[in-house]
Amino acid sequence: MKFFPLSRVRLLESPFSRAVRTDLDYVLSWEPDRLLAPFLREAGLEPRAENYGSWESTALAGHIGGHCLSALALLAAATGGAEPRRRLDYMVAELARAQTHCGTGYLGGVPGGVALFEDLRGGGVEAARELGRHWAPWYSVHKAFAGLIDAHRLLGHEQALDVVVRLADWWLDIAAGIDDEAFEAMLGTEFGGMNEAFADLAAVTGRRAYADMAMRFSHRVILDPLLKGRDELTGQHANTQIPKAVGYAAAAAVRGDGELLAAAQCFWRAVVEHRTVANGGNSVREHFHARDDFAPMIEDRTGPETCNTYNMLKLTKALAEAAFDPSQLDYAERAVYNHQLASQHPEHGGLVYHTSMRPRHYRVYSQPERNMWCCVGTGIEMQAKYGEFVFGEHDGALAVNLYTPAVLDAPEFGGRFRLETGFPADDPHVSLTLDIDEPRTFPLRLRVPVGCDGPAGLAVNGRSVEGEPAPGAVVLEREWRPGDAVTFLLPLRLRAERLPDGSPWQAYFAGPVLLASREGTAHLAGLRADEADWSQIAHGALVGFADLPIITDTAAEDVLSREAPLRYRLRFADPASEAELVPFYEVHDSRYTLYWPVAAPDEVARRRTALVEADRGSLALDAATLDTVVFGEQQSETDHGFRGEAAVVAVDAQGRRARTTAARMSVVLNDPEGAGRVLRIGFRHAGGSTGVTVRFNGIRIAEEAWDDRHGDTELDYALPQSLPACTLEFAAPDGKATPGITTVRLLR
Repeated sequence: MKFFPLSRVRLLESPFSRAVRTDLDYVLSWEPDRLLAPFLREAGLEPRAENYGSWESTALAGHIGGHCLSALALLAAATGGAEPRRRLDYMVAELARAQTHCGTGYLGGVPGGVALFEDLRGGGVEAARELGRHWAPWYSVHKAFAGLIDAHRLLGHEQALDVVVRLADWWLDIAAGIDDEAFEAMLGTEFGGMNEAFADLAAVTGRRAYADMAMRFSHRVILDPLLKGRDELTGQHANTQIPKAVGYAAAAAVRGDGELLAAAQCFWRAVVEHRTVANGGNSVREHFHARDDFAPMIEDRTGPETCNTYNMLKLTKALAEAAFDPSQLDYAERAVYNHQLASQHPEHGGLVYHTSMRPRHYRVYSQPERNMWCCVGTGIEMQAKYGEFVFGEHDGALAVNLYTPAVLDAPEFGGRFRLETGFPADDPHVSLTLDIDEPRTFPLRLRVPVGCDGPAGLAVNGRSVEGEPAPGAVVLEREWRPGDAVTFLLPLRLRAERLPDGSPWQAYFAGPVLLASREGTAHLAGLRADEADWSQIAHGALVGFADLPIITDTAAEDVLSREAPLRYRLRFADPASEAELVPFYEVHDSRYTLYWPVAAPDEVARRRTALVEADRGSLALDAATLDTVVFGEQQSETDHGFRGEAAVVAVDAQGRRARTTAARMSVVLNDPEGAGRVLRIGFRHAGGSTGVTVRFNGIRIAEEAWDDRHGDTELDYALPQSLPACTLEFAAPDGKATPGITTVRLLR
């Protein structure tokens, strides 16, 4: 499947075109000089303005500036507007000035980045590991690579290409002195899609050295199992791994490498078929949990990260272009309607980081000048790209893939094609008008959306026609004449979908559209995020499961009735109660439910007992918790100032993480209320005799010893004092590795 460039697709009035306009307003609310400030500062130039706060004032400084380059290029292509291109030109020129002044070819906003990367030159494994102690420097630098490449790829921006080639050559020079062991050690720290960036540069320039560097950036720890067809993703930080697979697909395309393509396909199947929930997202607390246990997805206040879906859509597009399969468009449709569109607030444009799957929880939205999260960066790109999947070309056919109102400029098929529809928001009538220059003969491929009947009543100029069935589509091949109009209906079927592990939690769809119930606006703490750490997480009170309505486990049409277009009434096992369901992408500023507990009619009472048991103690613990650190999880440790020596992460078969140290490690707990009285520490013992000393603000509060009689446990410690910021340290008293530390909770 070949997709058309964004510049040749113009969206017509719909929720999608409105999302693009909202995104444009969001991006244009930023000051370019503030985004550029980290790059100028690191190059030794005086910034013209103060850089933004949030993540732009951390070790990831500059990442939003790189994302903004991509977003401006996408918005210029998608809208044809002059202002995105003007701003892009200015930012690229300023980046070129910074790069020239730096003098080495380096370009980045990472604090101390020049020296940090220079230390890698011939520095060996220890220098490579040192890079990882600065959060994720490559992640930030990758956004500059990608933004400059997008500027050239989408708009033919020659200065952007010149800057990114100089940046790439700077790295080739350093990498020449790094042996393979040190390079692989460096890849243990999140590096974004650097393999994709070098593969894209190889495609643009034809330089083999860039294709070879794409392979060096292909992390063997992740790649090798995929080459053998194995899913070993449990416990891995999801959005560290997904861009790697995007890079495998990009490198496979430029190198003609079938094995690398198969690895990318293996990754896609593992995530889409076994790790993806109803909205097209994946992961809890940013990590892949066990494939056979989706309980964390339902119980946790976090949920699928928007970045993950952005990158899964990139991977889907790359794989469809390499070796098309209809299931790829099925996934794209799910993700676009139910995660991508739902992750932007339609009024103020705020972007969502985590979409909780927990019943009756909610989402938090970014504010333009206050939140510079990763999902803001990918979000401003994602909201500009609604035109990318709509049309394509497959085996000589013009393909209509997603039913988004749009006009396609396709001279290779004779002219312009106007797709008009209210799908899926209104009664699903579709019309495609061919504004072509002369009669032409070619196939027209009309995709059938997931959960739709049709195309029903297929007609050309009002006269009924028969299409040829194809996998996931219907094909019409004939001589087309100027002004021909193809019309049909896409009736939506109601359907239910279990969690991927088969557990008794069910979501409901009308056609491809995920349905949700609004659950009220009480206790939406932090609905619009501030700049505090973890403000991207909806910290408001959890609502328990004890009184959550149970649905009779039967066909969707037996419990759902249509009241109006995309408005349904859901009946519960208790016949006296019901709920209204609407498209999830319409639900904002509210708690919601996507997954419902289901049970056979004679199992409802037992299911209720199980839900009550699930609540027992968990809500009280959540209410008493002031702060939590999950050891071994990147974002949790970063937000709590993790420091460690000889500290190692261990992951068990269920994907649960722990960290040990043979020296010492510490985090900073947050207690702005000064109410912390108890520390609850989770320990995991892997075998052998060991011990740990625990200090709180320098005061020893515990000296513990473990041997093979001990297993996983949680212990509580009374605290001697409480301060707004409290340092917690774990030390190995005898130089042997401590027990694994799993979690730390600061309790009232």
